Amino acid sequence: MSDQEKIRLITELEETMRSFSKEFRRQLNEQLGEGFTSSEFAFLRAIRENSEQNVSCLASTLNVSNSHATSIMDRLEEKKLITRKRSKQDRREVVFQLTTCGAQIFERLHEKRSVYMQERFKKLSKKDLEELLRIFHIL
Repeated sequence: MSDQEKIRLITELEETMRSFSKEFRRQLNEQLGEGFTSSEFAFLRAIRENSEQNVSCLASTLNVSNSHATSIMDRLEEKKLITRKRSKQDRREVVFQLTTCGAQIFERLHEKRSVYMQERFKKLSKKDLEELLRIFHIL
C-alpha cells in the first residue's frame, strides 16, 4: 500500500470515527431521556463505582477538565442525585456520594443504556466485537 493510500484511509477513518462518535452520543442521549446526558450518566457511574471522589479525581477518571466536571456535578446536585460532603481523610476536600434517588435513577439509566448497546451492536458477531476490541486496545 502506498503512503498516499494509507493517508487517505487514515483520513477516512478519522472522519468515520468522528461521525460515529457524534451519532452514537446523540442516540445514547436520546435513549437515556429523562433530561439526562451520557456525560451525566458517566459521572453517576464513576461515583457509584468509587464513592467519595473529589472533582479532580472524577475529571481525571473521565478525561475531562475540572471545570467541565464541576459543571456536571452542579447539575447532578441540582437534580438531587448526588450530595457533597467533606472527606474523612482531609476535611478541606469535598467529595461526592450518590443519593438514594441518584442510585435508583442510575440503575434505571444503566438498564436503558444496556438495552441500547445490545441493540446498537447486535449486527456484529462475537468475532467482529473481539476484533474491534483488539484494534482499539492497541491504539
